[in-house]
Amino acid sequence: MSNKEVVPSIESLLHAVDEVIMGLNENGSQLFKEGNYDQARALLAKVESISGFRGKVLCLEDDWKALDVPIIKKRTHPSKKKAASGPSKPLPKGLKTSYEDFRYPILEAVDRLGGSGNIREVLRIVEESLSGQLNKYDYQALSSDPNSVRWKNTASWERYNMVQEGLLAADSQRGVWEITDAGRDTLKNAKESIDPQRKLFSGKSTS
Repeated sequence: MSNKEVVPSIESLLHAVDEVIMGLNENGSQLFKEGNYDQARALLAKVESISGFRGKVLCLEDDWKALDVPIIKKRTHPSKKKAASGPSKPLPKGLKTSYEDFRYPILEAVDRLGGSGNIREVLRIVEESLSGQLNKYDYQALSSDPNSVRWKNTASWERYNMVQEGLLAADSQRGVWEITDAGRDTLKNAKESIDPQRKLFSGKSTS
């Protein structure tokens, strides 16, 4: 797994854990209403255990970011030949939609949702916005994680970059993407730009 896939993968895991916790809380609430207190308490204990696991994952995410691991190019021994059934090669540059192409759609999606929205809502709008651009490579599963679609991983990593730049909030609730004042200003300027994706968001001059 490449360095750029680690943080989004951890965030995907946390999002999945949050959904499990939410589902168990709903089931527990229903059990209490029905008077099944023993089962409800058992679920509550399970939620507490899962919450503890979630905390450990958060610590791992912080530890990974603190390591500031550089990009590492994989080496292959010259005497070793790749078997026909071996792992797939990294996707050549330029085939998938680039990271920067997700910036405007992400900001626009979060803004449309009132300034914040959960991952699923944001990505749904982003997919609609990029419907004419996302290609077959974007919809492929990652070789490192068959359960992850490439374009969602790209969007999640770009969201991480935007948080570092102050365009999206770093302290938003887990699983929620939130725009900042700087993000709103950037979105406003982008809407007024002739080519917001390639010029403003890639750091190129608009003159």
